[in-house]
Amino acid sequence: MASTESPVSSSWLSELQEELAALQRRSLRRTILTPRDGQGETLRIDGHDLLNLTSNNYLGLAGDSRVVDGSIEAARLYGASVSASRLLCGSTPLHEELERRLAALKGQEGALLYSSGYMANLGVLTALARSGDVIFSDALNHASIIDGCRLSGASTKVYKHCDLEHLEELLATNPARRRIIVSETVFSMDGDIAPLASLVELANSYDAVLVLDEAHATGVLGPGGEGALARFQLDPSGIVVIGTLSKALASAGGFVAASATVIEYLLNRSRPFIFNTALPPSSVGAALVALDIVSREPERRAQLEMLSVRLRDGFAVAGYPLSTSETAIVPLVLGAADAALALEGKLREAGILSRAIRPPTVPEGTARIRFNLIATHTAEDIDRVLAVVPSPA
Repeated sequence: MASTESPVSSSWLSELQEELAALQRRSLRRTILTPRDGQGETLRIDGHDLLNLTSNNYLGLAGDSRVVDGSIEAARLYGASVSASRLLCGSTPLHEELERRLAALKGQEGALLYSSGYMANLGVLTALARSGDVIFSDALNHASIIDGCRLSGASTKVYKHCDLEHLEELLATNPARRRIIVSETVFSMDGDIAPLASLVELANSYDAVLVLDEAHATGVLGPGGEGALARFQLDPSGIVVIGTLSKALASAGGFVAASATVIEYLLNRSRPFIFNTALPPSSVGAALVALDIVSREPERRAQLEMLSVRLRDGFAVAGYPLSTSETAIVPLVLGAADAALALEGKLREAGILSRAIRPPTVPEGTARIRFNLIATHTAEDIDRVLAVVPSPA
């Protein structure tokens, strides 16, 4: 039978296949790994129970029965989907309650829910910036921030990672109608924390808008899980804070917390909010219960900090460079992608799941194993990892 593909289609598919083959040769081709159970401290994959050190389920709440019950009850009350954007009829009292709770958590006047943290970053940057503006973005910011900068139409100036001198030089030499500084507070691949007090000072000095992504800090840092700004006792007034529900809060979705004026503006001008179906009630219900647990069970954060210190110290004793991480994200930078894949395989043979992180997720030459800790892990779990990871050559 003759091929049903046209010559043009066949040529196009061949190009894609060649590119995939090139990724394979460079140890950069990716595949999906599907556990057969939830996102707890262990996962069952291909018939084997593996210690889970690759999830963002930092507080161990994704499978918590209270969170699950909150999700189920919300779905029973309001259905599986709201089937509309918020500005049509896709809202419930739970959506409004969650926004009030998130605003209070972040010390802001208001909050707005998005369908994901990715959409929240796109929504804020494309609404607040436009042609003629300049965005100053940390070199290691998340892909969603990078894409938001690109789609905004503003000029983007990338400053060296956490390099305040470089940032100030760029601010001083790039006048614009509006200047926006954007940074993660906890960087997702290194676990280090941005110099937040200095970023606030620079934003004030140069009349710049400060946008901070708290995805990996919300629920984890601060005395009540408020985030990194609270950890350093910084006033959030005037800052646009972005976050996610999909990590420590064990749900799905994103949010922005800011002044009432900013929230009202985003509600009217942010396309990923206006034209997107709202979060399903189940996600909102789960997040509300998770927020209760975050405030009532600080011992989860204490356990997470103990585990991260134990792992970082163990790597240092083994001879690895001292990590800059101060959080539950502990990277072990190996350099080459094939070296990271080899260690991933060795860990998996020992019953430990921690994925290799390779370019373009991280810069060339910095492939790594990123260990993400969960509060329900134990000190013995950390010692299992340290027993498997070889000393550096």
